[in-house]
Amino acid sequence: MDIISQLTEWSQALLPEHLFLVEVEQKQGAKKISVYIDGDKGVTIEDCRLLAKGLNAKLDELDYGTEAYMFEVSSPGTDRPLKLKRQYPQHIGRELLVKLTGNNEILGKFDSMTEDGVTLLLKDKKKGYKDAPEKEVAFAEIAQASVQISFK
Repeated sequence: MDIISQLTEWSQALLPEHLFLVEVEQKQGAKKISVYIDGDKGVTIEDCRLLAKGLNAKLDELDYGTEAYMFEVSSPGTDRPLKLKRQYPQHIGRELLVKLTGNNEILGKFDSMTEDGVTLLLKDKKKGYKDAPEKEVAFAEIAQASVQISFK
């Protein structure tokens, strides 16, 4: 089993129920591996530290040859797109930029979520989100969704 698959398997086994694995990523040719985790109510530094400690213990048991790997455990951060349905609920009330499979984009305030998709409030240039029309977007139509950070 390669290192990415192994870290994925171990992470899923080591994480408590309220946390979940988002992605294990290694850039082409890099020795650095990033393990991204999230939680139903966010992730703490302590959550990341405990998983890193558990993964280090597992890695010490195996021999991956002479090549040394460096890995980090962190939350995905606001600059990374949402990858799993389980990441969405904690962002209700925030602005999302949703790129659709047909290359269109929708910017709206994330109002609610169902098993099949999300509901966005579409901003009016004059009224903002007050009495805003709703737009339902199925998960099947979403190519990428990113939380938009506002510093107002």
